[in-house]
Amino acid sequence: MSLVKALRISGADVLPLFEGGKGVAVTNGVSAGAWAATGGVGTFSGVNADFIDELGRRVPLVYRGRTRKERHDELMEHSIRGGLSQAKIAHDMSAGQGRVHMNVLWEMAGCERVLHGVLEQAKGLIHGITCGAGMPYRLSEIAAQYGVHYHPIVSSGRAFRALWKRAYHRFSDWLGSVVYEDPWLAGGHNGLSNNEDPSLAQDPYPRVAELRQTMRKVGLDETPIV
Repeated sequence: MSLVKALRISGADVLPLFEGGKGVAVTNGVSAGAWAATGGVGTFSGVNADFIDELGRRVPLVYRGRTRKERHDELMEHSIRGGLSQAKIAHDMSAGQGRVHMNVLWEMAGCERVLHGVLEQAKGLIHGITCGAGMPYRLSEIAAQYGVHYHPIVSSGRAFRALWKRAYHRFSDWLGSVVYEDPWLAGGHNGLSNNEDPSLAQDPYPRVAELRQTMRKVGLDETPIV
């Protein structure tokens, strides 16, 4: 018997153990598939993901365009193919267990284009999208369009309140969880506001409690905080 109780995540009862999505070629389809296969939530990075062909070979990106726009388009198409290949690897390795998520950075160039490009071809392969590095207002609409859950990464209840009021309340059925990332201890993309001193770290527990209170005020009592 597991000491960890299952939790409803992205449409399935799984172990509430999440792989963090690190976009430095660390979290990929292999690692995500392994996490999901054991009943947890595997997360591969969708940030310039390696494109793996059907023979298991990594296909390098070779720019052939002469203009910046042409090369940007090549990067976007390669990123989409890479994300899709990693999703397939994770799905095959998971054998239907757990959940598979893709992590993206909202402020990365072409984030929405990559999301649309991968999700429209990855039906049934990806169950959720985690997203930070900015205020991803349109994340909820995109996720709902493709029938996947979204998991925004925030650093405060205030940030989530803004996202909820502007967009997320219209797509609440697809909100899978809210991921809290400590703005002083996180490895990158630290979400400090102008009212917070970067040299004076706050205790994370009250901030998480504030986030929960904010969510309860809008009826999200059961939505997990990761």
